[in-house]
Amino acid sequence: MKIITIGGATQDVLLHYDGADMMTIAQEQGTQSYLLFAAGEKIEVDSIELLTGGGATNVAVSFKRQGFDVICICTIGADAAGAHILDDLEQEGIQTAHINQTTLKPTGSSYIVTSLHGDRTIFTYRGANTLLTLTDIDEALIQNASYIYITSLSGKAAVLLPALTTLAKKHHIPIAINPGKSQLASNVNTLKESLKNIDILILNSSEAKILMATLTRQDDDLKTVFHTTNTKNPCGLNQPDDAPYLLNQPIACEGMFFGMKQFFNTALTMGPHTVVVTNGANGVYVAHKKTVYFHPSIRVPVINTVGAGDAFGSAFVGSLIQGASIEVALQRGIINSASVLSHQGAKTGLLSAEMLNQQARNIINNIKTFAL
Repeated sequence: MKIITIGGATQDVLLHYDGADMMTIAQEQGTQSYLLFAAGEKIEVDSIELLTGGGATNVAVSFKRQGFDVICICTIGADAAGAHILDDLEQEGIQTAHINQTTLKPTGSSYIVTSLHGDRTIFTYRGANTLLTLTDIDEALIQNASYIYITSLSGKAAVLLPALTTLAKKHHIPIAINPGKSQLASNVNTLKESLKNIDILILNSSEAKILMATLTRQDDDLKTVFHTTNTKNPCGLNQPDDAPYLLNQPIACEGMFFGMKQFFNTALTMGPHTVVVTNGANGVYVAHKKTVYFHPSIRVPVINTVGAGDAFGSAFVGSLIQGASIEVALQRGIINSASVLSHQGAKTGLLSAEMLNQQARNIINNIKTFAL
């Protein structure tokens, strides 16, 4: 089966530095942690690693290791960083003939500062990623695909999403999409227009909040649904005491509240048959038809959080393509994500289909289900 991955490609510069202080600020809706660096200081890092990243290349490698034939479509610069990305993908056996190289902008890059807790702060330069256009994507390629997985489209590239999804649906090719925060905040209309053609929508909890906030600002009907003065139970949650966090807590957003079930019901009516919300160390929620599935995260020593979302999404979708149930796909996605968390870089810990199956047999099924 042939999977096409579309989106970003970057050279990732990992700056290993354990000396940064952390500050945590308690806010009304939770806590936020910050890395602190003294102004004007020259900081010596412990080591530097050059790796490759970006959503399109991360999921391409993951799908390839699961046994799929993979074509990666993205735009890189005609430079050393771009050559590094091509070499990395070719070593994995991924087709790179449809990766566009440009002299107009350099290859996208990310500078990743790690912390003692395994989390990271990322400085991202989109570069050539913003130059991807529909003319870079061959219609015959789309027509012959088994599945299309779209990751974050940066800058001007985000506007091609409606045309791209329409083209795929013209040829009855299913689509999964994992948009990024910048795309949700500034190009939500293109996503909203495209949702009718999308089969699987994957977001993290922060991205789900941004999507709902942006949609609500533009839709008076949604404002009526989510605006309430009932502060004790603003979303009418009424969930069991042992329900997962996001099903039991209202999410505040610009004077409005929504519950995760409300979000799922709203998103499902827009087109996707499956909507996924990952919530970091707390687990993953999947809404499909009239059921919400929840799986807690697997506790592992966290070395790095870069690429964990791509690892989950690609294993989840890959498992569904291979005929697995929602429960099995959810479990494999969690396993793949945990493996990436315990390795350095976005690709090192990605597992093969055999390894995913083997580890799935060795863990307890902790999936809970709730009616939508």
